[in-house]
Amino acid sequence: MGSVPSTFSSSGLAAFSTGASPQAGNQAKQAAVGAKEELDSLELTEAKMNAITDKIPQQPVGVVEGASYSLIIIAAFGVLIFVLYQFVSTLILEPTALKCFNHSLDRLKSDPRITVRLGASDDIRAWGSNSESRVARQQIPHQLYKGPDGVEHVRIQFHMKGPSGTGLVNADMYKDEQQQWQYTYLLVDVYAGNSRQPQRVHIVVPR
Repeated sequence: MGSVPSTFSSSGLAAFSTGASPQAGNQAKQAAVGAKEELDSLELTEAKMNAITDKIPQQPVGVVEGASYSLIIIAAFGVLIFVLYQFVSTLILEPTALKCFNHSLDRLKSDPRITVRLGASDDIRAWGSNSESRVARQQIPHQLYKGPDGVEHVRIQFHMKGPSGTGLVNADMYKDEQQQWQYTYLLVDVYAGNSRQPQRVHIVVPR
């Protein structure tokens, strides 16, 4: 029987080590590259976040909801216009009928023939039309016309009320050459106490 050599020669070991080293190095490099790619794939970058959120569908605004927003905007705009109109018409551009109303009311409150029938001047209130609507009560029924002399006249009618009775006022007014208000007539139909028949009081006799 032949004998088995117990050791490799030095040349054989060198050849084995030379062949094994490049293969082991390549495997190590491939493992490192694979690990890096796996870490990169797990990293949540900003670009990936944007790509994900872009794919989420946004809920569209419904027709009913959009119409509700439009109605709210229109209603708010309408309220704003109404407030501006009231401010301009009442405080800046006072209507002629309102000027005549205030002028007549001040005169009637200072006349003893009215205060003795309706009550103290501080307790007398006046308004335009007899209505539950506040806007209608603030409107003074009036008529503008020109007289035979070409002068513009204003006819007004309004209601008065005091602790002792009520009254219906009729007046015809115009401005004289000095631009002061004058009366063609000013009269009040007074309902005092329990009387159903009015008592007409002529403050300015018709002429």
